[in-house]
Amino acid sequence: MEVGLHANMCDLTTERIASALHWPFKAIGKDLSKDYGGTMNHLWIDFELIERRAERRLPWSFRFQKRVGGSSPDKLTGLPRGVYENVGHYSVEPDFNELLRVPLDSVVSYVLGLIYASTSVLVEKQKKLGGLTPKRFARTS
Repeated sequence: MEVGLHANMCDLTTERIASALHWPFKAIGKDLSKDYGGTMNHLWIDFELIERRAERRLPWSFRFQKRVGGSSPDKLTGLPRGVYENVGHYSVEPDFNELLRVPLDSVVSYVLGLIYASTSVLVEKQKKLGGLTPKRFARTS
């Protein structure tokens, strides 16, 4: 399973946080990309960094889509054209008041703690994911 952590949408208030998360997210996503069993080929986790947007809607709950392709504009992006894979996707929304109080040198640890806690959704959806072993995933992360 290929894991992608993203904080690619921010505003002026959270731009420094998005910058601080870019390389750690890339490295951790690469490190977590392993075989955990199951039918999910990709797991994409978005970290919300626009408070006004978060005020208008709830974070995306976990959704699992089978045979998502990179050739259709109405599908999730991130796959090359002609490739059809099973994708899990959801977003994590922080408490923005708390996030903005965290010192920049501690923000990565704080955010990763939130993301780690969010992976409990994989345990809840384990049967739907065809044998994914979420406890193995949690031990790795």
